Amino acid sequence: MTVQPIDGWRLFVKGGKMDCVVDLEHGKCDCGVYAVEKIPCSHVIAAGTSAGLHMSTLVCPVYSKDFLFAGYSENIYLCVGQQVEKHTCFSPDVKRGPGRQKKSRWQSWLELSRMRGRKPRKQHRVYRCSKCKETGHTKPQCKSAK
Repeated sequence: MTVQPIDGWRLFVKGGKMDCVVDLEHGKCDCGVYAVEKIPCSHVIAAGTSAGLHMSTLVCPVYSKDFLFAGYSENIYLCVGQQVEKHTCFSPDVKRGPGRQKKSRWQSWLELSRMRGRKPRKQHRVYRCSKCKETGHTKPQCKSAK
């Protein structure tokens, strides 16, 4: 990827799937991945490397170890005046729905938009008769065999 500076914090990255303008100050890229996931896309990595920035400064601080440790650092207490009854909790009975189970998971909108640009739709096969070798029909519908 080639990187061309626009001004102090904005850079134009050419290459990859699309050409993008990356704003390192506000954490934005034209492809939209960096704004949604807060993890740098390939354009932001190329721009940050050419600007001489360390990769850890480009990732959102929410993904750091300090935030993880801070989330579990304090004790969690019950509300004042709330009483807890002692009883056994069982997990609910899970019933499988009717029909064949799904093999794949639901994809997010970001995964679907990435796939749309790459793969063409499935083309229908041209059927050919095994008896007369003509296209448009198969052996059971063949009129020349009768």
